[in-house]
Amino acid sequence: MFAITLHYLTEISFYLACGAWLIYAYFVLFHGGVPNIRTAPAIREEIIRLLRDDYAARTLPRYTIYDLGSGNGHLTRQIAKALPQANVVGVELNALSVLWSNWMKKRQGLDNLTYVRSDFFKIDWSQGNAFVIFMLPSLLTRIAEKLEYEAAPHSLIICNKFRLGRGWIPQEERKIKTRYLHQGKIFIYRKA
Repeated sequence: MFAITLHYLTEISFYLACGAWLIYAYFVLFHGGVPNIRTAPAIREEIIRLLRDDYAARTLPRYTIYDLGSGNGHLTRQIAKALPQANVVGVELNALSVLWSNWMKKRQGLDNLTYVRSDFFKIDWSQGNAFVIFMLPSLLTRIAEKLEYEAAPHSLIICNKFRLGRGWIPQEERKIKTRYLHQGKIFIYRKA
């Protein structure tokens, strides 16, 4: 009986490991090694609140928000709906995610939303007034460096879960109650 149970556990472990490797291979091949993870609803609401407040406090002729690594575009669509006067730009490397995002944008009639299929390090960020980032720590140091050199003064920067690197100190760190166990904190920065 014990030998049979051990055999099934070994077999199940093998298939789980194969499944994990396939998922890993998918992200390496199609997402540049970065998983496509949806932002928790409570965090999305807080990000939108922060963006609305920033827009209201600044008298800019044009307010542009970049979502770096926008994935399937769920957050960008919500931002575009909440701030119809803003220009929202989702930047995503994965072609399928951009295709889906554009299809959903068209279905929802969001004229203030643009998706760019590109490595976000290769585009110009100087037109951004706000940046939304949910990225792995391994990329945040490079993002911080690019923000230092390209982001406009007084840009609002909101990071989900992880801090920016290169000595950036958040103005505020907010804990947010959410059912997503892997999320629950945002870091708010303002470029000098």
